[in-house]
Amino acid sequence: MEYVFILIGCLIIIGVLYIVFNINIKKIKEYTKKTPLDEITNKFPENKAICKSILKKLKNEKVKIKENEDKNNKTSLYIAISDTIFIANIKESFTRIQTIAHECIHSVQSKKMLLFNFIYSNIYMLYFGIVLILTIFGVIKNTYIQLIILTLMSFIYYIIRSYLETDAMIKARYIAEYYMKEYIKKERVCSEKDVEKICNKYDEMNSIGIPTYNFILALNCIIKIMFYIIVVIIKTFL
Repeated sequence: MEYVFILIGCLIIIGVLYIVFNINIKKIKEYTKKTPLDEITNKFPENKAICKSILKKLKNEKVKIKENEDKNNKTSLYIAISDTIFIANIKESFTRIQTIAHECIHSVQSKKMLLFNFIYSNIYMLYFGIVLILTIFGVIKNTYIQLIILTLMSFIYYIIRSYLETDAMIKARYIAEYYMKEYIKKERVCSEKDVEKICNKYDEMNSIGIPTYNFILALNCIIKIMFYIIVVIIKTFL
């Protein structure tokens, strides 16, 4: 019976977080639409050139840069274990400069924390999968202890991932602004007012995007816990 109460508690936590983080799905979808700002950022150099320039400013030019040729792939990321930035096909979006800056920020974050996050994330997912299978087949009898361990592991995963991503999202906006202002001093591709408009939009995006990311991250952790509880409840009544 206590598992049912825990399950209800998880649902309440999700509801509270949704309200506290003020999630606005409709507003988020608006950022995927075409805007006049796309035309302005198209005047700036290619993604790889922007990435190299920002890395130079950050004094971290040893990072490898690869561009994804798949037009449907919109995910850019930094892989700490290979020290490589993968840039998605984001040429047409005004967010591209901030996105590239975001991955560049990851490349100068604590290597120990980045590697720990990479290793721990895999251990966390592996643990969840193994425990789930062993519970389904009745190998694990003390499910309550496994639930506590899973909750603690989820909390640690959330804290580390949230810190790394939030730190990169906040700093990327200012790095992007610095890059654009420095570039237009050499090449007048747009005015300072245009850069200001783009950065204001970045601020607006971050005010929605950062809470949304943290909500989704927390939601993924809670869903794993809920899924395990549901499996335990089903096994109990079978």
